[in-house]
Amino acid sequence: MKHPLLAQYPLALPGYQYVNTLHESDNAVILLTHHSNGLPVVIKRFKFDASHLSHELVDEFILESKALGLLAHPGLVRPLDAGIASGALYMTMEYVQGVTLRRHLATSGTPPLAQALQWFEEITLALGVIHGIGLLHQDLKTSNIIVRNDQSLALLDFGLETRLLVASGFLREDEIYCTPYYISPERIIGDSPDERTDLYALGVILYELLVGHKPYESNTLAELLKKHALAPIPRLPDNLSTYQPLLNGLLAKFPENRLQSADGVVRLLQDVSQRVNSGSSRS
Repeated sequence: MKHPLLAQYPLALPGYQYVNTLHESDNAVILLTHHSNGLPVVIKRFKFDASHLSHELVDEFILESKALGLLAHPGLVRPLDAGIASGALYMTMEYVQGVTLRRHLATSGTPPLAQALQWFEEITLALGVIHGIGLLHQDLKTSNIIVRNDQSLALLDFGLETRLLVASGFLREDEIYCTPYYISPERIIGDSPDERTDLYALGVILYELLVGHKPYESNTLAELLKKHALAPIPRLPDNLSTYQPLLNGLLAKFPENRLQSADGVVRLLQDVSQRVNSGSSRS
């Protein structure tokens, strides 16, 4: 593969032909390639020096990647392989055509309620699959969700690399690896993440899907973090107030007051939806 970006971040993987760069972040470059089998494949090439990583940590990353790949869940972008080449850690993934949910919401606006709830349930179910094999997402946000051409959703980036970023020195142990608009209060004060941390981010996404903007916004990082930690949970508009208990259960400031699992979120969503439908049929 020959490209200016690959001159800076070389990657020699036989059988892959570079097509273009899909994205570049602080810690990785995302490349679209064609494999020799004729299929498009996405390669995530991490920028940090993999030589500082222990064999045990790299092996764990590869095993977790393969475990996710075996799930073959429609709500997840499936990893295909992982390893080290040209001194860099990489992961190959299936190529999913579509746009990010963030871009879709920015260009198309707030979706109809039925579509918003369907998407929310799809995201929750996919998150539950990740949690079911003992993993956390840790960076759940609309830009890590792909809207396929058939309008179904698929989650990207499963938080596998967080430990590697710390071990390589790319990220400090006390740094928060997530997006401030989706950060949970406990992460702000340095507590370790768990499933409920992901569920808080899920609550932010629910609000975005229903209302069209994030529950907490600010021009400064300090003020944004303060709102996540201390500001009241926003009230939904009157026509959406039936879903307030669901939002409250996701955006609770303390993890112990939050909904405790993705399964619990789906059950509450279904209960609320059933009450809404029952009320509609009686009117």
